[in-house]
Amino acid sequence: MKGYALRLVATLAAWLILFGGFTFVVDPYHVSEWSEIPGVNERRTRAHADGYRVAVGHGLIETRAGTLLFGSSRSHDGFPHDIPDWPGGFENMAMGGTNAFEIANAVALAAVNEHVDCAVIGLDLREFGDYPRADATYWLTPLAGGSQLQSHIQTSLSLDAFARALQTVIDNLTGGSDVDWETAYAPENSRMRFDTELAKRYRSYRGYVYDQQRAAFVFRGIDALLARGVQVRIFIHPIHSRIEEARWRTGIDDLELQMRRDLVSLAAERTPSPSHSPCFPGDAMEVWDFAGFSTVSQSEPPAVSGDPVNPWYYEPSHYRPRLGLAILDRMLGEATSPPVAPDEFGVQLTPENVETHWANVTARRAEWLANDEWAAWVTEQYDEMDASPPAIEERPHIFLNRDDIQSLNRRVSRIEERANQGN
Repeated sequence: MKGYALRLVATLAAWLILFGGFTFVVDPYHVSEWSEIPGVNERRTRAHADGYRVAVGHGLIETRAGTLLFGSSRSHDGFPHDIPDWPGGFENMAMGGTNAFEIANAVALAAVNEHVDCAVIGLDLREFGDYPRADATYWLTPLAGGSQLQSHIQTSLSLDAFARALQTVIDNLTGGSDVDWETAYAPENSRMRFDTELAKRYRSYRGYVYDQQRAAFVFRGIDALLARGVQVRIFIHPIHSRIEEARWRTGIDDLELQMRRDLVSLAAERTPSPSHSPCFPGDAMEVWDFAGFSTVSQSEPPAVSGDPVNPWYYEPSHYRPRLGLAILDRMLGEATSPPVAPDEFGVQLTPENVETHWANVTARRAEWLANDEWAAWVTEQYDEMDASPPAIEERPHIFLNRDDIQSLNRRVSRIEERANQGN
């Protein structure tokens, strides 16, 4: 009996070692730079599906870049991964499909990294919707508050991570891929995406519920950065006017204004000390808006053939790095040219100007509807949807709970206490 038990334990141990070792070596989320095996995992075809959360969690601890970018796929796809000539280094730490819960904990983790001087955080109405708090892989990462060693162990023993690793190997051997992702921005699909995104976003916005508490949650995470003297720039993503119009037609434009009111109000409540090594001119924290029917967001859709493409947008919801770099230039105060000139693109928001700003947005929308050569076609599409509204996708409405808030508050309070002791 004793021998049987020993063999059983040894078998289970061997299985766990082989199972975990395979996942660790293949490294489907590209956590480790050393894991580059030709024909096995050179192409991380499955990392995108999980928003790179595992890699970002480790990256926030290990990076030596002075400026970090946060946000959703709009930030991830709309900015370079790094900017070689950025003083102190720049690294893109955005995660596709993320929201306020994950972003707040990500910036709190970044605050522990002593190399971080500045944080740039891209936000959108979606980050504050009542969606699930986190992707499943979030709980495998240091983002959730555990150590790197714990994260490596959890990832290696995760069935989902094993499946990703296995599929990565198969894709590398056969030439397969996560096709939907790899062809999403193909030029030949660009015009189709410009047209079909209207119905997709219209349906999404019809069921949208704004969770005001999530804005406060993000700012509680930002408190950790401010306590350490990290400069923070918050910006609202530039969405193409075709998609912005969906928000007005579904009646949630008032929530767009409310989000801006909440962001500037939360920012005004804080009086952080000057940043220890600022990257941008101005205060320790500022809120900027790059949406609102701006000139660049009214740009023409691409040709049906894909040549030419829209130079600023992959599709109406996701912009190109060229526009992301213009966002940085505007916040840096550097010279920019139309359609990203100061009077056409980007407004620093304050409690004093937010209402006037929104009146200007409303006026730009009216001008766009009256004068844009594509506005009549876009209006016709939304008229058809209004006449026969698509079904609202049924999903659970999830709000932050007391444990979520207390957990983040404990993390931030520890950082604040250490910062106060250091001062």
